[in-house]
Amino acid sequence: MSDLAKKLAQVTETLAGGGEARPQQLRMAEIVEQAIKHTEEAFIEAGTGTGKSLAYLVPIIRSGKKAVISTATIALQSQLSETDIPRALSALGSPAKSAIFKGRNNYLCQQKISELETERSQLSLLPNESDQLETVLEWAERTTTGDKEDLDATLSSNVWRSVSIAANECPGASRCPSGEHCFSEDARNEAYGADIIVTNHHLYGMNINAEEDILPEHEVVVFDEAHQLAETFAMTCGIDIGPAALLSLAKQFRGVSTDEAMAAQLEKAADSLASALEPFRGLACDLETEIVAALVASRAACEKLMRSIRSLRKSVNAELLAKVERISLLADKLANTIDLVLEEPKGQVMWVDEAYELPGLKLTPINVSSLIAEYMGDEKSAIFTSATLPAQITDHLLQGSSAGVERVGSPFNYEDMGLLYCPTHLPPPNSESFRPKAHEEMLELINAACGRALLLFTSFTAMREAENYLLGKAHFPILVQGDQSKSALLDEFKSKEESCLLATMSFWQGVDIPGKTLSLVIVDRIPFPRPNEPVTEARRKHAGARAFEVIDLPRAQTLLAQAAGRLIRNAEDRGVVAVLDSRLANNKSYRWKLIEALPEFRRTKEQKEVVDFLKNL
Repeated sequence: MSDLAKKLAQVTETLAGGGEARPQQLRMAEIVEQAIKHTEEAFIEAGTGTGKSLAYLVPIIRSGKKAVISTATIALQSQLSETDIPRALSALGSPAKSAIFKGRNNYLCQQKISELETERSQLSLLPNESDQLETVLEWAERTTTGDKEDLDATLSSNVWRSVSIAANECPGASRCPSGEHCFSEDARNEAYGADIIVTNHHLYGMNINAEEDILPEHEVVVFDEAHQLAETFAMTCGIDIGPAALLSLAKQFRGVSTDEAMAAQLEKAADSLASALEPFRGLACDLETEIVAALVASRAACEKLMRSIRSLRKSVNAELLAKVERISLLADKLANTIDLVLEEPKGQVMWVDEAYELPGLKLTPINVSSLIAEYMGDEKSAIFTSATLPAQITDHLLQGSSAGVERVGSPFNYEDMGLLYCPTHLPPPNSESFRPKAHEEMLELINAACGRALLLFTSFTAMREAENYLLGKAHFPILVQGDQSKSALLDEFKSKEESCLLATMSFWQGVDIPGKTLSLVIVDRIPFPRPNEPVTEARRKHAGARAFEVIDLPRAQTLLAQAAGRLIRNAEDRGVVAVLDSRLANNKSYRWKLIEALPEFRRTKEQKEVVDFLKNL
């Protein structure tokens, strides 16, 4: 037995039941150790149950190198920082220190709290939000971390914004009256003194794109849940500007000045920008004449605001000075962002976001692999791992890498644990009769499973149509995304064993529901990206003739595998994954590429076999 195997066993023996030998886990640890030793990159697909976190933690601790672990979900960050890292350090007798590092807006801002005494009447809170604010203020008097995750309460985004601060608003500890008692700075200092730092993909992407390092220097980085990395980095390394930022500036300026003309100019610029962007909602666009004119007017308003701020600094009291500094910082960053947009940087797609009430102009990198490669250089070992990694992931994440994806497998015997069902009797998804027939199929399967089902949809409309059909027909509680928070929905789903949960894309991955609560996962159709989605469309053009193979298919593979991965979370789980899209069985050009990305369940096209299987569970 190698020394690495002995150390890994030393850690896994501390698990409940003494742990168990997992060849897949040891193989992954060996790959990670070699990558760290030779300062290389590694792409590792490790299925559910492998024990990925310990497989990379043991080699990291043995190396003695400073490491960052970046994840996509808060749940995994918490598991690492609260359970896995302390377990590994203790079992190996290591003196290394660890810390979790989040963005500023995850922490209470002491300065914002101090300003609430005079600002409360301006917050426009709903009655329930006033109660929430009281809860936060009571917690603020006793918390030692200021970390939102440590507050056992549900808050609206409006309430949390009133007591926290975004990175682009913060003037820094040295220029803030409350800088000596800053929760965010305390967390940052702790992270800088740690050997293993846990953070998230969003913050790591910001670090790559920032002029000054946000994270401390490190020799090793592990990207867990790496299948989400390209999309997250594309968002954080892009440019985002819209009328909402101008309106926020106007509102904040009114809090420190009586210059109504200045505030009105900002609001007029916001209206002009909204009007110019409105026709392009959800679409790619160029710098049309109207958009350019609106951006120039917005830039001029920001410049005038900064001149007003320079005068204000001389007259405001100490209490208002911190607010003035925040406004100045926001205006300056907004002006610089407008300059960047007007330069039309290469390699980015310009488009208008339709997700919010006001449209927003975005510039998104078509490919982030060159940014990541430049940041990593030859001095960092980079580990990319997930339960699902398509073969093309190296092209999407690390330009110039010659590494392929190493697949270590899963310890689960999927063939005995579940069925993959594709009802070929259903019409194709683009048929008018598809949804009515699919709803009937859903009802049959739900009844056979006695509820216990997670229904995943590729669109909000499809989810609501299914909800309307199932209500009154299914004799089990129906829970629907949007009716309450994600965490509240999952808690209710887990507590009501016979319930059914209907959800869209945010539930396809990062959701962990082991046990009898979940015996059936239904996917309405193969999750190919929309044909006219602006960023994907630009990536297709960039890929040329291979667009479907390198853009559309890998995305569908990853999401479908992630959806199927919700079913089997431990060795006792059993159930069915039903994909109601007949193309999975009938399309000869790509069906096997999709099936091979899924867990190796026994496959069937027969509804009776599925119903009998579910009834016997």
